[in-house]
Amino acid sequence: MICWGLYSVPSFGSEWFWNYWQSGHNPPYVDFMNKNYRPNFTYQDFAPQFTAEFYDPLEWASLFNASGARYTVFVTKHHEGYTMWPSKYSWNWNTMDVGPKRDLVGDLAKAMRSTTPNVHFGVYHSLYEWYNPLYLQDKSNKFMTNDFVTRKTIPELHELVNNYQPEVIWSDGDWEAPDWYWNSTLFLAWLFNDSPVKDTVVVNGRWGIGIPCHHGSFYNCKDRYNPGVLQPHKWENAMTLDKLSWGYRRHAPATDYLTIHDLLTQLAQTISCGGNLLVNVGPTHDGRIPPIMEERLRQLGSWLNINGDAVYDSTPWTHQNDSVTPGVWYTSRAGVVYGLVLTWPKENIVSLGSVVSTPESRITMLGYHSDYNSYLEFTTLEKGTEVKFPPMSEVGSQGRNPDRMCVCWLRPSVQAGMCRLTHLLFLLGVALAKYDPTWNSLDTRPLPPWYDGAKIGIFLHWGVFSVPSFGSEWFWQNWQGSHGKQYVEFMKENYRPGFTYQDFAPQFTAEFYDPEEWASIFNASGARYVVLTSKHHEGFTNWPSKYSWNWNSMDVGPKRDLLGDLAKAIRSKTPKIHFGLYHSLYEWFHPLYLQDKTNEFQTSNFVKTKTMPELYELVNDYQPEVVWSDGDWETEDWYWNSTVFLAWLFNDSPVKDTVVVNDRWGRGIPCHHGSYYTCTDRYNPGVLQPHKWENCMTLDRHSWGYRRNSRVADYLTPLDLITEMAMTISCGGNILINAGPTHDGRIPPIMEERLRQLGSWLNINGDAVYDSRPWIHQNDSVTPGVWFTSKGDEVFAIVLSWPKNDVLNLGSVVSTPTTHLSILGYHENNIRRNLHFKSAIKRMQVVFPPMSDINSQWAWVVVMSGVKPASRPSLPPKIMSFNTP
Repeated sequence: MICWGLYSVPSFGSEWFWNYWQSGHNPPYVDFMNKNYRPNFTYQDFAPQFTAEFYDPLEWASLFNASGARYTVFVTKHHEGYTMWPSKYSWNWNTMDVGPKRDLVGDLAKAMRSTTPNVHFGVYHSLYEWYNPLYLQDKSNKFMTNDFVTRKTIPELHELVNNYQPEVIWSDGDWEAPDWYWNSTLFLAWLFNDSPVKDTVVVNGRWGIGIPCHHGSFYNCKDRYNPGVLQPHKWENAMTLDKLSWGYRRHAPATDYLTIHDLLTQLAQTISCGGNLLVNVGPTHDGRIPPIMEERLRQLGSWLNINGDAVYDSTPWTHQNDSVTPGVWYTSRAGVVYGLVLTWPKENIVSLGSVVSTPESRITMLGYHSDYNSYLEFTTLEKGTEVKFPPMSEVGSQGRNPDRMCVCWLRPSVQAGMCRLTHLLFLLGVALAKYDPTWNSLDTRPLPPWYDGAKIGIFLHWGVFSVPSFGSEWFWQNWQGSHGKQYVEFMKENYRPGFTYQDFAPQFTAEFYDPEEWASIFNASGARYVVLTSKHHEGFTNWPSKYSWNWNSMDVGPKRDLLGDLAKAIRSKTPKIHFGLYHSLYEWFHPLYLQDKTNEFQTSNFVKTKTMPELYELVNDYQPEVVWSDGDWETEDWYWNSTVFLAWLFNDSPVKDTVVVNDRWGRGIPCHHGSYYTCTDRYNPGVLQPHKWENCMTLDRHSWGYRRNSRVADYLTPLDLITEMAMTISCGGNILINAGPTHDGRIPPIMEERLRQLGSWLNINGDAVYDSRPWIHQNDSVTPGVWFTSKGDEVFAIVLSWPKNDVLNLGSVVSTPTTHLSILGYHENNIRRNLHFKSAIKRMQVVFPPMSDINSQWAWVVVMSGVKPASRPSLPPKIMSFNTP
């Protein structure tokens, strides 16, 4: 926990400074103010001194990561009411309006998510405020009014969740009023049902009088709660490194801080009894973590680096602590038992009364590695086991400090109510797979499962080319590169002499760009991932890249981070949608690229100073789960340094576990290497492929970018789009549907309509699409326009044309005595109705109901269970080679 606020300015006594000074009139606080501040100095006068000039959220994130923490809880507002984010419900009493003049919450959230993906971001929020007049009025009315809650508390909570998507909501300041006053249950119902973090968020139990220790995702009951025995409900020990205060105190001596042994003791006791440990630090007013607190966190992290197997993902064992030796606490994980020993045993012998061993048992110690034998010697006693420790100097855990905690881990089996040790041997750790910068190694990485299940993606081609919006997104190249006649004439007819492509940039205004509205459209479309063009071949970046100075969306044109705004909207409003980006490796007219090209790519200045820095910047800052590369075809992958980048992306990047990449990383690479293949634009082979692939295609048949001069006939119809989708997923592909926004930031209505139409179809028929797999046959052998998918024991037939005389003939499906057929969107009293069918020679005939009885339109899905595939020769998969332009 990070307890930071205006109380960090006086940094005296505790975070309750204001209350103790002006309400309690506590003598030490009154004396402190009289001695150090002018008469009539108010608490509000501290705010301009809350400067945070040394606040470096990336440095903080690095420290928390080094500590071994897996979640952080940032105090967004304490009882003083000052918000650490620019809340519109705390005007002129927040960090943007007075004091640091920055969004402290947002800055840390961004830093955590971009650099420490293993650490979950959470927030603390006080329900009440000591001196808010609305709260005091409600209090005087015995809480029969709730103006403060409806105008301040609940709007703040919604704002925090929607803007910052915390995965922990740590409520406090609840104890003066019942939960119905705080409107707690309504807020939590929204949080768990409809909020952007509904699937991952956890909350504590401080939501009103009588609620703590009775309700909540986890209980913390009271500050520094540590019951010392196993609890029936998940709980948390929220405690402080400073024994006397949560906020920073300038006058605290070293003895007021926990030692590392104190901290590890708290940790062992807590996790052995099923709790989590929340370790509080109090930063200074200028934004530093005090050195003594930083030291404790790093010490904890170094201990966890060796002994973390006993902590992370562990569960309580049968016994929490040992029955003979005090200071031995147990955890378990995946059948392994860990004994956390708080004090080095006398004569190197520890007696364990809660464990019974056998001659086949094996016991080792984390941090102890011997060239000959790392097993510890032990003796089976009548009631327990004696374990002989190795010399302390040979154990890697916490150096030579005699009061440090040591861990031995054990493998138990249950016998007669007691725990016995088996003879199985375990490794101390399993190294994560590391990929070498070679295609042979990179190709061994498994495809993250989310991508295959997603099936539907949205592609967005948006850039300076959206200003002329003529011809295609290749406008600049077609005009000044190849000198295409229609482009040259277009410019002569519409623009002054000497007009350059760069002159279009100020007209790229995006004044109607509403990323939340875009996210809503994509969600309505049924898409499960979005790929935004971060930079096309023109080189203009849709984010404020420091490697594209004065040729990016912050410096010229929209004057905003288009990419970042959409990423935030997608993640906050549509958590089911994965955010990705497109990036062009090359740029048509960049002088460094042209120089490398002149040198026959024997130099790589462009890649070193532009392409690769941009890619690292994009991944670190925006954490895309799709990196869609392009512009690779003029030279080989070694020039682009592709494999080195991908090795980092898969091994060490903040998205290493979930990111997928396409195959456009150099000449000869497409259709041969990558998480999935795209091969060519609009690639749709029509047969099953041996490798995951994607059909990237356009709603506008002729362009990826928006064209003002397009006609309605240039756009796919809903049936065209569903046909492309059915063919694609039946053959194992994903479909990436491109839309081209306008220069002012709109999704053209015709494109929006097509996306919503697709979504309405998927709302009924999505079972045949999401998480589906190709079936034995991809399309039917008798009836054209019938494509198959499968999921579990069910087979889906996507029928693109209504069958003649309402009878569908299927040649690729054989019925059995257990066959059942239905059609999606055909229900009676919310129960799917069965279809009639009969077997004929070399086919199965399915009788469709009246079309008016089915909710679906454009295409229909027959659901079949208990069927078999008909025998027919299987054609070998077709592999298309990539043709460079």
